Amino acid sequence: MTVKNVLLEADEFYNEIFEKDTIYIHHTAGSHRPDWVVNGWEHDKTKAGVALKVATSYIIGGSSTRDLTDNAWDGIIVKTFEDKYWAHHLGTTGANNSILNKKSIGIEICNYGPLVLGKDGQYFNYVNSPVPANMVVKLNKPFRGYTYYHAYTEKQIAALKELLLDIIKRHPKIDLKKGLREDIANPDFLELNQAALKGYPGVWSHSNVRKDKFDVYPHPQLIALLHSLYNLTLTLL
Repeated sequence: MTVKNVLLEADEFYNEIFEKDTIYIHHTAGSHRPDWVVNGWEHDKTKAGVALKVATSYIIGGSSTRDLTDNAWDGIIVKTFEDKYWAHHLGTTGANNSILNKKSIGIEICNYGPLVLGKDGQYFNYVNSPVPANMVVKLNKPFRGYTYYHAYTEKQIAALKELLLDIIKRHPKIDLKKGLREDIANPDFLELNQAALKGYPGVWSHSNVRKDKFDVYPHPQLIALLHSLYNLTLTLL
């Protein structure tokens, strides 16, 4: 597993230790470079100029949609702060929003998310930039109104698997068999989930606690990884 430190300044997260029992998988709704994501977090401020403390501990890099030779970040895991600490990464409207963030570890995958098929046959992301057809996945069933999505790469999925296994070695309260893995037979398993909103532990998607989010979507390789979580956990026993 390749992990690169691109650490946030100390005022960008909470230097408070909380026991973790949950992992949330996100995607960035942006380009392939984790260091650019970190730079964005370093510059997001309140109107008063105070750091927002919005971040995840990990970001998994991808391949450029503009330069097909630019894949140096693909599958590289960037750590932004020690995962025993916390930052806001969920943004729910519930009274328990802070505790959901405190007791969870966030993982971002560099990915644009939903795409639109243009009249010219090209696919476009939400900033109207084209995405090559070989980086597009067509879902069998639309997810939150979209059929086409920017595909997670094979290296990103492999890195996510390695990262999940690494995290649970250090955080024994996190059970990979709980959360999404328990509900994966439900075709709407990535939709809003009351158990996730109430703080039920395990592995969840950002979309499970926010109906306005697209991360993560039902990419076939991601679903296969989620299916495998039970057996992955057994290998560690």
